[in-house]
Amino acid sequence: MSGSPSYRHGFVAWVIALAATACAPEPSQGIDDDILAFMVDPDRPRMVEGRSYSTQPVAADVGPRRFTFPANLFYNQIGPFPDGGVMLAVLWPNLEAAAPGDFPFRTVEDGFRQVSIELRYVGHARTGDYLAPHIGSGWAQNLAERVVQPLRFGLTPYAIEHAAGAGDAQALEPDWYVVRGGDGRVRTFISCDAAKVVTDGLVMGSRTLVRSGEDRIAMCRHSMVDVESGIAVEMNYARVMLVEWQRLEAAAVGLMRRYEVRE
Repeated sequence: MSGSPSYRHGFVAWVIALAATACAPEPSQGIDDDILAFMVDPDRPRMVEGRSYSTQPVAADVGPRRFTFPANLFYNQIGPFPDGGVMLAVLWPNLEAAAPGDFPFRTVEDGFRQVSIELRYVGHARTGDYLAPHIGSGWAQNLAERVVQPLRFGLTPYAIEHAAGAGDAQALEPDWYVVRGGDGRVRTFISCDAAKVVTDGLVMGSRTLVRSGEDRIAMCRHSMVDVESGIAVEMNYARVMLVEWQRLEAAAVGLMRRYEVRE
């Protein structure tokens, strides 16, 4: 959208760059004195390129709800974006914030492990309808036009019935995964790069994500609504993490519960 805030364009550019990144190795930054000091005292601020980074709480408003997230938990490791938008970032496998001052030196490998978490207030009245506009555009614009597949990772996949002679554009349509609540409404909607066209690009170990040789990393956009708070959560991460989608949701909701300011 032409009216999108500039930070969103920057974030989208990061996702595209990560998805299409080449296999060139990143130079090691080593462990500097500030990082060693952080390991001893995590609350100690770290000065990087003239800017101070820390774990100090920073206020962030999502609609009427107020949070005090640690500064290093924000996507930019500083605080909300200039327009008030709130985006957090955690790193797999611990799903915790990176050390303060890590942001300027984040490597491609760090990008593989990053899970971005954007919070948007939708209100309790709209939680049931928030996901409706997310349900696509293109060859199959809604769930009714797709075919239900067997459960995968506890998710219900919805596939496109590829028409005979269909072009490449149809094959590139994203894969959809859905979770419904007890009332039958969509509670979680995940859209990922098409597995038939784009391989994961990463292999998940016990604590590592390793390149598998492809030039592209398959990505997912994960949308859900926390009904209790009336807040929608939008996450972006490498598709190889899809197997842990429930853990990712629990981590996002857990951060909100932990850092919300209670009156």
